[in-house]
Amino acid sequence: MNAEAPGPKSRIRPVLIGGVLLAVLAAAYFTLRAPAPAPEAAAAPKAPDGSVVLADAAAREAGLVVDAAKSVTRREQLEAPGVLAIDERRTARIGSPVDGKVIEVFVEIGDRVGQGKELAHMIGPVVHDAWAAYRKAIAERRKTQMDLKMAIQADERARRLFADKAISEQEVQRASASRVSAEEALNIIETEVRRSEEELEHLGITNSEDPSGEAGEQIPVKAPLGGVVLEKLITEGTAVTPGTPLFVVSDLASLWALAEIDETAISHVKAGLPVEVSVSAYPGEAFTGTITWVADMINPKTRRVTVRCALPNPQGRLKPEMYATVMLGEGEPRPVVVVPASSVQDIDGKPIVFVEEAKGRYRRRDVTVGPERDGALEVKTGLRAGERIVVTGAFLLKSELLKSTTPEG
Repeated sequence: MNAEAPGPKSRIRPVLIGGVLLAVLAAAYFTLRAPAPAPEAAAAPKAPDGSVVLADAAAREAGLVVDAAKSVTRREQLEAPGVLAIDERRTARIGSPVDGKVIEVFVEIGDRVGQGKELAHMIGPVVHDAWAAYRKAIAERRKTQMDLKMAIQADERARRLFADKAISEQEVQRASASRVSAEEALNIIETEVRRSEEELEHLGITNSEDPSGEAGEQIPVKAPLGGVVLEKLITEGTAVTPGTPLFVVSDLASLWALAEIDETAISHVKAGLPVEVSVSAYPGEAFTGTITWVADMINPKTRRVTVRCALPNPQGRLKPEMYATVMLGEGEPRPVVVVPASSVQDIDGKPIVFVEEAKGRYRRRDVTVGPERDGALEVKTGLRAGERIVVTGAFLLKSELLKSTTPEG
């Protein structure tokens, strides 16, 4: 008897079983091949308050440079604001000597003039009166000289006649008295001539001869010293009275530096001490001067004292009214801790530095700083010589520190 042929259902079952086995094997394969789950990343260590932690790579990328704070010897100096001014001892404020009118002006502001240079010409009634007095005195002198000559001749003749017994002794005495009187009169008139000449010289007219035409009738205005014309306060035709300002001439080869110091610093300054003056026009350059005067009174409004310093200016590089910084009041040499100015940052109005506590960890340190000199700041408190601080890149650490203390950070 023939075996019964398998039906459709019996053929499908083995296929299904095979498919299930293949799926199970595939799932097992991919499960074994899958990478193990990565362990959870370790949390970065949290920096203590006031500290910043940077990895070596980040520090190199930021260009951080660490160096030790240094100890140097400095002389204590007082820094004070000041202003440059003209040296009043070398300045002439020229005013009109008389009533009159300006007829000629020969200079302008900025001109350099020598001593005795004529700056302007004036005319006025006083010069006519002065010449009249001079002419009168000269005429009187001529007359008196002639009278004296005649008196001398009469005296000599009387003496000869008396020797010949031709006249009495009384007549000789009269002739002698006339001679003495003529000599006294000449002395008096000579004094008057000198007075009238001095009056002309006071007006700047030194010619003792009688002028011809307008020569000698003009009053010259002369520079009493050599220097620069800083102010010209008149023009041709200006009417003036005695004391009217005409010109200001100053020798700018020397200036004054006027500094203002607190009353508590008076003990640091005295006349004769050297000073260094710097101006913004010449950064990095110092000009040497000398203290010449310390004010005897304190300004009651500012509680500050004015210190005047003589400042040579042979090349004329410094200008009056320039603002200046004056370093004055040197004391005894003393050791101080200094750091580069770039290492000091400001947080909340307080100066700070970043001290290297360990490799890659930098802690904020509050410090008190003094004056800067040659790019180095004096650190008065908060840091010892030899401590390692961030000298380049401190601003980056400041930014990181501020981010870590804000909610956004």
